[in-house]
Amino acid sequence: MNMAFIVHMKTNFESWEKLFLSAYDNKQRVKEGKILYGKVDDKTAIVMNFDVDVEEIKRRRESDEFAKLIAKDVESHEVYTFQSPEK
Repeated sequence: MNMAFIVHMKTNFESWEKLFLSAYDNKQRVKEGKILYGKVDDKTAIVMNFDVDVEEIKRRRESDEFAKLIAKDVESHEVYTFQSPEK
C-alpha cells in the first residue's frame, strides 16, 4: 500500500524533520527511496510513503509511544492512500 500524509505542525519544518528522520526506520526508507517528503510551508509537510505495511503503520499511529513522540511538534495528520495507475 502507498500512503500520503499531510503533516500540520505546532513547531516548524526543521524541528519536525529532525524528529521524522530520527523516528523508526524513516531515515533508512528515505535513503532507499521508499519515502519522499517535503516542505509545503513553515507549518506543513507532505510525506509519500511507498510499500507500507498498513498494519504496522496503524499500530504505530495508535500507540501511546507515537502520541508522546509527536506531541511537541505535530498538530495533526491527514492520511491518504494511493496506487499507481495500471499500465
